[in-house]
Amino acid sequence: MRIFIFILCLLCSTAHSQQTAQNLFGQYRTALYQIKIIELESGNKSSIGSGFQIDKLGNVVTNYHVVSEYVYNPDKYRIEYLAHDGSEGHLQLVDVDVVNDLALVRKVELSNQENAFPIAQSLPQQGSAIFSLGNPHDLGMIVVPGTFNGLKKNSFYQRIHFTGSINPGMSGGPVVNQLGEVMGVNVATAGNQIGFLIPLAKIRNLLKSQEAEVLEKKQLKPRIQQQLLANQSRLFSLLNNHDWVTSVLGEALIPAKITDFISCWGGSNTSDKEALYLSVENRCQLDEQIYLHNGLRTGGLEIEFEWLDGKSLGEHRFYNFYSQSITGAGAGNKATKTDVTNYRCQQDKVTNINGVTNKTVLCFRAYKEFEQLYDVLFVGATLDHNQQGLISHYTLAGVSKDSALVFTQKFMDAIAWQ
Repeated sequence: MRIFIFILCLLCSTAHSQQTAQNLFGQYRTALYQIKIIELESGNKSSIGSGFQIDKLGNVVTNYHVVSEYVYNPDKYRIEYLAHDGSEGHLQLVDVDVVNDLALVRKVELSNQENAFPIAQSLPQQGSAIFSLGNPHDLGMIVVPGTFNGLKKNSFYQRIHFTGSINPGMSGGPVVNQLGEVMGVNVATAGNQIGFLIPLAKIRNLLKSQEAEVLEKKQLKPRIQQQLLANQSRLFSLLNNHDWVTSVLGEALIPAKITDFISCWGGSNTSDKEALYLSVENRCQLDEQIYLHNGLRTGGLEIEFEWLDGKSLGEHRFYNFYSQSITGAGAGNKATKTDVTNYRCQQDKVTNINGVTNKTVLCFRAYKEFEQLYDVLFVGATLDHNQQGLISHYTLAGVSKDSALVFTQKFMDAIAWQ
């Protein structure tokens, strides 16, 4: 009997969810759009996403990454929308929030029957049914039911955890509660019915630009630079002012818990019976990055420590092996010569406050479009033991020189011998 009641409830819940989805689609489909980036030379679309109208002024919310090609090359692209009835029109860029992957665009021409999504006053309770709307794979608008699982834990770039399928092309579409009120925006999927949404608070901040003038082409990148500088200042203020927890790695003490939103993993080669040396690793990273364009992401951080013990190699062989181990470090983010300069490096021999002596290499490369921002690469190798050593390495993406230097000093002084 209990099984029968459970199945009946499950069927009723599914039927209710389907009915709600149908109602939402029928009520708000005129406020849903496909967003298209059109390459001017060919006249064809270069990329697509989704968007939704939020007022009668023609303002439409989408993802920054949907319109990023236009932001970087406004003379090569234009932004258009495709409505549910097949009508098309041009969009102008009003504002961007590059850190939270949001953009506000505006219809150039309005009709007499503009429709808009209402914005929720608060997030729903965890476990509530919510509905993602968008345009997957250029197949037309759909509604995907799912579950609100609260804000993602231990995340610097705040996201909602959504149980549901967010497919390519749905980026920028709204996620609504059962009343049709927007409480999130589609942004990413991790597969296996795990999706991430931009939360309500970030949408509300963007909507402060509803009556703003359209951004001129020359204002686009300065606007992004302003946001990137403010974001890196907040991030590194948190990191540099936080007490770092240390842990044991080999015969060294290293920073292992820098902050809650940086996750760490460990590993070793102890299971390799033929290994001529011992290698024990600890790696930490900030899981999220900021999308600038298809070839460039920023805002990331990676930290690596490796303890090496080569007593069985002999002193000379270990020295050669140890020297080679510090040459493979590279940038934590991909970038081309269009976006960044070559690294400029400085080598030094430094003894920290705990008496640990390192040979260090500190490198900076500048962002060509964003003044005061750099990618940073650091490698250090201890010199206090003949056949043992600690290699420390970090990469930072999109940070000011001042923030990087303060971080470097704290990073080096956090290392000690047991």
